[in-house]
Amino acid sequence: MQVLTGKAIMNQIVAGRLCFYRRPVPQIQMYTHGGWRQEVNRFHRAQQLAILELNTLYHRALNQVGDGVASIFLIHGMLLEDHDYVETIRTLINGQSATAEYAVQMAEVGFSAAFAAMDSPYMQARAADIRDISQRVLRALMGGRQTLLMEEPAILVSDDFLPSEVMDFDQRRLLGLITRKGSLDSHTAMLVRAYHIPAIVEVPLLARYEGHPALMDGYTGSVYIDPEQEQLETLRELYQANGRPKGLARI
Repeated sequence: MQVLTGKAIMNQIVAGRLCFYRRPVPQIQMYTHGGWRQEVNRFHRAQQLAILELNTLYHRALNQVGDGVASIFLIHGMLLEDHDYVETIRTLINGQSATAEYAVQMAEVGFSAAFAAMDSPYMQARAADIRDISQRVLRALMGGRQTLLMEEPAILVSDDFLPSEVMDFDQRRLLGLITRKGSLDSHTAMLVRAYHIPAIVEVPLLARYEGHPALMDGYTGSVYIDPEQEQLETLRELYQANGRPKGLARI
């Protein structure tokens, strides 16, 4: 049994198989064969489509968890219309004959790095919001959709999860989330709390544990890889007063 420790977002116990979530990497062409005006127009069409999608997410979250958390997606909409963000993309397209996709990707890299370098943990956490809105625009440009289907119940693992990904995961099969990076101050953490999803951040979990059974102890921030039956029984008894730990019967 291997024991790793991170920072828990929710005081919950969950057990299940580990599944590593890997985002698809889009193949982006750097230079356009058309005019820069065409690429700027493509960007703005994708930007407006992304804003409409965010508005849909806002109303969905508003009905499910209330205005405080749902406002995350209003903030994302405002970030998409931020003057500096938009002008950076337009300048890359006009000045370098870049495709809209490449310009959005470069804006994502630059702005997310700038936020991540700030001293405030709150501002550092905004880097994930920049990545989220930029990925949404890229999907609109490339005609793709975010599909986050899960074949069976699992604990998902990634370097980090974006706010809109939390909304798109199949809640019936999602047992919990583990991130190797992440932040307690992120909008993702706010959504996780609102939807009562077990989650632990900053866990140095290696990819070789893909498919292994694991137990997340949200009371201590510990993750038990290949937990022993004795450990399962101890935790079951210890937290019985809080209800039966989710998924313990599965492993």
